[in-house]
Amino acid sequence: MNNSLERLIEGMAATLRADVIPHIEGDYARGQAFGVIYMLNSLKLRASWSNAFLLGQLRTLEEASGALASLAAELPGAPLPAVATPKDLPDAAELQAARDAGDAQMCALIDWLVQQNGERMDAVSKAQAIVDEYINKQTKYELTTGARPMFVEMSGGAEQG
Repeated sequence: MNNSLERLIEGMAATLRADVIPHIEGDYARGQAFGVIYMLNSLKLRASWSNAFLLGQLRTLEEASGALASLAAELPGAPLPAVATPKDLPDAAELQAARDAGDAQMCALIDWLVQQNGERMDAVSKAQAIVDEYINKQTKYELTTGARPMFVEMSGGAEQG
């Protein structure tokens, strides 16, 4: 029988909740067990046999690349990223490499923009706004694909809600 990674992690978290945590003495130790459940839930959302997480990041990079491409003539010499979401679905390692390369290109652009001391201010300002929007979207994406925080459980050693 071949279970999905999500199902395996859900089983581990359920076992911790039902069979381990009730037998742990002390709030601190129970809080640590809830921390393990939180980490498992984060892994479940990000480490799967699905490429959806990386594809979402690549789509955001592609969108930012397209918006920055319209400023290419106004930013001569800028290392503008050129990221495209693949048409066929590669494996996760290829997607991660593409995402990492796109992030590196975006970092090079940010470094270049910082060095533009007042030159081409209008285009630089537009490019900075696109980069800011990209960073905001990536941050929101990471927050929406993360596990629900369990700070109360970890600090109090008891399940909430």
